[in-house]
Amino acid sequence: MLKNWIVYILLLAGSFAFFVVYQMWFSWYLFVVLRAIPIIAALLSFVTSLFFQVRLKAPDMITMKMETDLVFSTKNARYLPGQLYSVRMTIREMMSGVREHYHFTCQIGTDYSVHLATEHCGTYAIESIKIRVYDMFGLIPIPRKIELKSEIPVLPVQRMPSVATDSNGFRAKILTKSNSPYSELYDIREYVEGDPIKNVHWKMSAKKDEIMVREPQEETHGRARIVMPLVGSRDRVDQNLGEVLFTIKYFLLRDIPVNIKVVSRIRHPEIFEIRSKQEMDRAMRRILRMPIEGGQHDA
Repeated sequence: MLKNWIVYILLLAGSFAFFVVYQMWFSWYLFVVLRAIPIIAALLSFVTSLFFQVRLKAPDMITMKMETDLVFSTKNARYLPGQLYSVRMTIREMMSGVREHYHFTCQIGTDYSVHLATEHCGTYAIESIKIRVYDMFGLIPIPRKIELKSEIPVLPVQRMPSVATDSNGFRAKILTKSNSPYSELYDIREYVEGDPIKNVHWKMSAKKDEIMVREPQEETHGRARIVMPLVGSRDRVDQNLGEVLFTIKYFLLRDIPVNIKVVSRIRHPEIFEIRSKQEMDRAMRRILRMPIEGGQHDA
């Protein structure tokens, strides 16, 4: 730390001037003690670095605009109280590519919180982190290589789409075989041994000169299909993702599987098949890591 070295050099110069002026034994003793401080500091830093451990507490998944902190936690050395450590790290928001740099110094044995702004949804990834262990004077740094990388998905705020609130507006209708003999919908096929005689379609059989039967059908709904555009401003993407998340949960509550097609002008379209909450979480984690075009939020 530069300011600590400046203070130390001023103290050293002052003690030397005090000795030159007064020529007293304790002034010389003070000067010698100050001269030994860098050696003592280096020894303290080295010993502390051997036992230094730090943990990073980060949430697994949160919703945008929630108050969120990254907490660095360390254990104090039992026989070396007052030691310091510094952290330099870079956090990148993966959808927009915006990077923020953080630097702090903290006493070992105390927790330090870094506030994470979550004004927009996306994934905040700790790209790099550099840690140095210091003595109690903050003079001699010892670098430590510690892997503390983490990714924090930030979900959008759910909002109901304005275009449709009824699941029928999203589901694709298909015909499947029905067990009811009274269905008004049916398909016609060739007779197979075991088919009931009452299902024979006599007019069609006469035309085809072979036995044809009616096969009852019923109208069911297949997968819901949603197109998610990943373009525009951050505010627009937040809104689109919030509507998509609301719609997915709406369908899953009604046991309707969902296909989401994510389209962007800077990457190939990607399709996600969602049949459960676990698949929804995996899909959202993947989408929240995708880069978007025009990531600045509206003025």
